Amino acid sequence: MKRLDYDYCHAAPILEWMSHKWALVTLLRIDAFCTSNQTPSIRFGDLFRSIPQISEKMLASTLDYLMHEGLVVRHDYHAIPPRVEYALTPIANSFLREIGYVIEWGQLHFEEIVRGRR
Repeated sequence: MKRLDYDYCHAAPILEWMSHKWALVTLLRIDAFCTSNQTPSIRFGDLFRSIPQISEKMLASTLDYLMHEGLVVRHDYHAIPPRVEYALTPIANSFLREIGYVIEWGQLHFEEIVRGRR
């Protein structure tokens, strides 16, 4: 993926996060699961089941991207059977708090947005 000009626009990394097809959805699903279950992390299978229409390969690729970007951490538990969990980093939590206003705005104006696309 070609990177935007970081010298010109310091918001470029955020725009890249938001433009990655499954990144924001994945972050939101991790946050929702961890909040509702009062747990700091989520297993891959639980995350996969919570996102309709994503393939396992795409979810794995998205998680790799989010880890590379410093938004998600992976915890490997060396147990039998093997267990892997994913958690949001502090910067991801901060990002989601702020982007929440944009999401709320989108929900408020959803019908108008859809009508405008026709």
